[in-house]
Amino acid sequence: MSIFKSVVVVTSAALIASGALTASSAPAPAAGSTTQHLPAASGQLNPGPLAAITRSLAAAQLSPAKTAAALEQQLASVRTALQDAEAAALEATENAVAAEEAATQDRTTAASLAGTSLATLGRSQAQVQQLESARLARTAQGLFDQAELRLNAKQEELVEVSASLHKTSVARENARLAKLSESREDAELMAALEDIESNVADPVNDPAVDPETLENAQAAIGALGTASVATAAIQVPTKKLTRTARIKKSIKWAKKVAKNNKYKYRYGATGPRYFDCSGYVGKAFANGGKKLKRTSSAQYKAAPKKVKLSKLKKGDLVFWSSNRGRSFYHVAMYVGKGKIAHARNPKAGISVTKLNYAGMRNIYKYAGRY
Repeated sequence: MSIFKSVVVVTSAALIASGALTASSAPAPAAGSTTQHLPAASGQLNPGPLAAITRSLAAAQLSPAKTAAALEQQLASVRTALQDAEAAALEATENAVAAEEAATQDRTTAASLAGTSLATLGRSQAQVQQLESARLARTAQGLFDQAELRLNAKQEELVEVSASLHKTSVARENARLAKLSESREDAELMAALEDIESNVADPVNDPAVDPETLENAQAAIGALGTASVATAAIQVPTKKLTRTARIKKSIKWAKKVAKNNKYKYRYGATGPRYFDCSGYVGKAFANGGKKLKRTSSAQYKAAPKKVKLSKLKKGDLVFWSSNRGRSFYHVAMYVGKGKIAHARNPKAGISVTKLNYAGMRNIYKYAGRY
C-alpha cells in the first residue's frame, strides 16, 4: 500500500457503491462528448443545478427525530444536502467559465473569417449561451447561499436536540458528532482507495515516461537533430528533472494564498486577488512555470498522465464530476499528507482541507499529473 494510503486512511467506498466513483477503466471523457454541459441558447436557464439546490433544501424541513440513532441519520442527510448544493453551484460556475471560453473563441474565429473587427459582429449563439450560463451561475450562487443558511440552521437545531437526548452540552455533542463523522469518512475512503487499487484498471493513455522526462527529451531532440523521443529520453537519463522544483514552487504559492484572507473566491476569476477553482490551480501552476487550460474539464483532458487516487503525489490535480467524467465541476491540487488546496465558494473561500472535505462526493477515480 502506498505512503498516501497510510497517511490518508480515508471516504469513497460509499461513492463506489453509489456509482459516484465509476468502475470503467477509461480515464478520458468519452469520444464525442463535450467538455462541459452548456445551457441551451433559448433564453431559458438550464434548470439542472438550480433544481439540485432546490432539492437539497428539503432537508431543511426535517422535524427532529425522537431517537439518537435517527437524529444522526438526519444530520448525515443535512450534510449530504449541503454537499449537493455546493456541488451544483460549482457546476454552474464551471459551465459559465466554459461558455465564456467558447464564446471568446467563436467570436475571434468569426471576426477572422469575416475580416472585420469584433465590435461589428452580431451576437453569436455561443455568446447567447455565455450570457445564459453567467446568469445561471449567479442565480445558483444566490440559491446556494440561501440553502447554506437554512441547512446550517437545521443542523444546529438537530444537534441541540441530540445534546438534550444525551444529556450533554451542545459543544460536547458537536465534538462527539464531528469525531464520529470523521471516523466514518476515514474508513470509507480507505475502503474506496483499496477498491480502486484492486478493481479499477490502470489508465490506458499514460505516456511511457512522465511529463517532465518527455519535456527534457524533446529539448534534447533539438540538440541531437535526428533522435527519436524514446531514444533521446534514454540518452539523457542523468539530466536533472525540473518537475519536483516546479511542483514545490506551485504548492508553496497555493498554500501561501490559502493562508492569506486577502485572496477570495469569485466565479470566473483568475487573479490576482480573486479566483475560482480552475483559475486558482492554473495560477498555482503558472507560478511554477507551467501553463494550464482554463477550465477544470480542459485541465483533466490535457493532463499528460492520469493516475489512480491511490497513487496520488504532490502536485496532482483531483477532479469532481456529477456525470461520471464527461465534464468536471471542481478541481483541487493535492499538496500531500491527505490534504488539498482549492478555491471552493465565496464563504469557504480558498483553503487547504482534507481530501475528503465533502465526504469526497463525486470525486473522480483518476487524478491528472502534469
